[in-house]
Amino acid sequence: KVGLDSAAIFGNVAVDCVCVAVVTVSNFLVFGLEKFASLAFGRASTDTFVFAPHARRASTAPIYTSLQRTTGQGAGEIDTDKTLARSTFPLKPQVLVKKAQNVIATMFGTTDPDVLAHDFRFVAPVVGPLGKAEFLAIFGGFKLEEGLPDLKENHWGFHVDPLEPNRVWWMSRPQGTHTGPLRFAANIIKPTNRLVQWPVQAQSMLFDEEGRCYQLTVGYSCDRQIGNTGGLGALFGLLHAVGKTLPFAEARPWKPSASYRLGMRLGKVAEKFGFGPGLTNVKS
Repeated sequence: KVGLDSAAIFGNVAVDCVCVAVVTVSNFLVFGLEKFASLAFGRASTDTFVFAPHARRASTAPIYTSLQRTTGQGAGEIDTDKTLARSTFPLKPQVLVKKAQNVIATMFGTTDPDVLAHDFRFVAPVVGPLGKAEFLAIFGGFKLEEGLPDLKENHWGFHVDPLEPNRVWWMSRPQGTHTGPLRFAANIIKPTNRLVQWPVQAQSMLFDEEGRCYQLTVGYSCDRQIGNTGGLGALFGLLHAVGKTLPFAEARPWKPSASYRLGMRLGKVAEKFGFGPGLTNVKS
């Protein structure tokens, strides 16, 4: 058994080494081609994935509780009430939470665009930033309630960020059954009758002083073990769950790269000889 395990370890490590070499050469070629394109043609207007985030418009210095670690150092727990009380942002937390809930009620502005600011941005883990007009056109075209008539977003935990007092955070754990036509781009995905269960996701909205949302972030998965979307949030998770996974890495469930696998396997081999995090060579 030990011999077979050693052969498996050696074989997998050898294959990983080959994979890493192939990926390294491929990445070098891709980098060279991209560099040539940028030098020869300049940056294309379609390259919206390279962008500067909105400048921070409100911030508050934290006030900490007395919670301490067993070492005697402060645990870094923020006293939310005291920190928010020193905020100078004109809209109070309870007002911002109501405004965030109203944006959700308007299907994120698709039924009432005035809840979104003129400089609105949609920023998901992969998709975005999308401007106001582009977001309303794309999101409004999905018609999720037609594709998943029993969809429950399961929102909870609305609260204002004590360090960024114009931002509302909340969680969601959506689920729904794909029993209707699902619109995606120019395609209509026929009902699969599959129950779609997303992982818990963190979402947020940023508001200006007039109370309009100028940034929406959604789909940030908190635990990839939950649900049947492969750990993917938002649209990519939905498409994966109904069997229509898109053909690029960002829209697929996470899988370890060859270099990561190689590093982990070599680390486990080292542990067998007494080396590893917090370990020393145990041989005398």
